[in-house]
Amino acid sequence: MLFLLFLAGTITTLQTINKTTTNLTSLLALHKVEVIRQKLVINVQTVQSNLYTAGTSFGKELDMIVDNVLELDDTAQTCTDCHHVPLVEKEILNLQELIRHYKDALSYFITSTADAQRIKRLQVFAADIGDKILKNSQWMAMTANNSLRKKTTSAMAEVAGSKKILIGTLAISFFLGILISIYFIRSITKPIEELLGATRQIKSGELQYQIEKKLPDEFGELATSFNEMAASIQDQYKLLQKTERLAVVGELAAGMAHEIKNPMAGIKVAMEVLDHDSPLGQEDKAVLHRVIKEIDRITALLKGLLNYARPPKPEMHSLDINQILDTSINSAQYALQNPKNKSSESKQQIKIVKDLNPDIPSIVADPSQLQQVFLNLLLNAVDAISSGSEEQGIITVQSRQSSKESVEIIISDNGKGIDSQSLGEIFKPFFTTKHQGTGLGLAITKRLVEQHKGGSIIASNNPEGKGITFTINLPVESES
Repeated sequence: MLFLLFLAGTITTLQTINKTTTNLTSLLALHKVEVIRQKLVINVQTVQSNLYTAGTSFGKELDMIVDNVLELDDTAQTCTDCHHVPLVEKEILNLQELIRHYKDALSYFITSTADAQRIKRLQVFAADIGDKILKNSQWMAMTANNSLRKKTTSAMAEVAGSKKILIGTLAISFFLGILISIYFIRSITKPIEELLGATRQIKSGELQYQIEKKLPDEFGELATSFNEMAASIQDQYKLLQKTERLAVVGELAAGMAHEIKNPMAGIKVAMEVLDHDSPLGQEDKAVLHRVIKEIDRITALLKGLLNYARPPKPEMHSLDINQILDTSINSAQYALQNPKNKSSESKQQIKIVKDLNPDIPSIVADPSQLQQVFLNLLLNAVDAISSGSEEQGIITVQSRQSSKESVEIIISDNGKGIDSQSLGEIFKPFFTTKHQGTGLGLAITKRLVEQHKGGSIIASNNPEGKGITFTINLPVESES
């Protein structure tokens, strides 16, 4: 708008200047015509006076008369150089015709050698033509003078009007420029004040503050980015609080591990001695077995809590992921064959299917931590299948190269699966769907995977609706 305003002002100014210049040029041309026509009148009067005084003591030389006649003819010819209205053009042509007759009459008069009466008649004839020329030229000079006066008055009026238009255009442009500048300043300062106020709110600790006011143009995008930044800061702050709580939990877990594990170990040993050496009945020994089992559960909970809060630092080695998977699968199969796990027939029907790509590259990881991760996922799959349907359970383990920078391990089962709402919570500590679970197994698994730079783990339900799939991505060993 500002550009169009100045463009319109510039065009108006140029048109005004062009119009004024045209008027002044026209006035100059009219003045030039006026001078020519006045010169024409003077030439006619000069020739006429020379003609009347010819042959007397006041008369001029014939050569001078001839020169004046030629100058008169040249002056008359210049009258046709300009544009004229039809009436004036007709008079100019008539004047040029009279001047030709006038030249011829003067020529006869000057060159005549006849008697005095004939010379007198030629003189009178030439003088009559000269009077007509003088009358015609005076009429033209008067007409030009009147036209010049009107044109001058009109041109000066237009110049004055152009001056007013020019001044008005400049004044309007000036005030509109001020108004537009004020509008621009306000349209910039108000959103900036809103953003500045929002930053002060964030600075004062109100991390949940959002810019509710809809800001115009790019400031709206900036406000949206600011709100996203504030939400991100709030999330990071919550994550920091969670990390601090985990640090406290780690300290507490370390203390609990030392303060509780030793007494619990003593209690467990005492219970086992009573179980083997005391002459208790079968019902009493069943109570002792339940106590020992609960002691093992408490010890496992303390160990899992300590591993989650203070996980050991990984010791990185170059390794073949397929070998780690084979070892983990063998350990899981041994656990299935253990007499403790043969109480349920469904567990005896579980089959582990391997689909390992032999061409995947080596990775850099901690082998013991990865074995713990894979074994934990395999045993979870066994538990999910055991509590699911009666059909044969299948656990599929796959390895493949997902990109140049990472390999992918997929562990899936055909168990009962998990609902979509709980699917996003399974990696949180103390969340479990098992009756006897601690809720730390998958949380520890996620932390161990993410300790490997670029490592990630995600869970998803199978498309056919049975079972769950865990997908692990681990970085490939770099050339350096």
